[in-house]
Amino acid sequence: MSEGPEDKSIELTTDYADHTINMKFSDNLTDDRERGYILSAAFFSFCAARGLDKQAVIEMVSSHYDQFTGDNGSSLFKRL
Repeated sequence: MSEGPEDKSIELTTDYADHTINMKFSDNLTDDRERGYILSAAFFSFCAARGLDKQAVIEMVSSHYDQFTGDNGSSLFKRL
């Protein structure tokens, strides 16, 4: 009988002095697609728990997406 999949984790911390969100992935979490899936699931779960409707989530992503993907060095992802 085979064992189930290994548990994996992502730890998020903030550093307000540096204006960063830091992510620490468990050693067995190396696939970027899997990381994205876990982070996306956590985001949508948070939104649902807060009672945000689909349109509010769409507007939030639309309004702030460039902060994460900008090419001018200010991208939040580039600082991680």
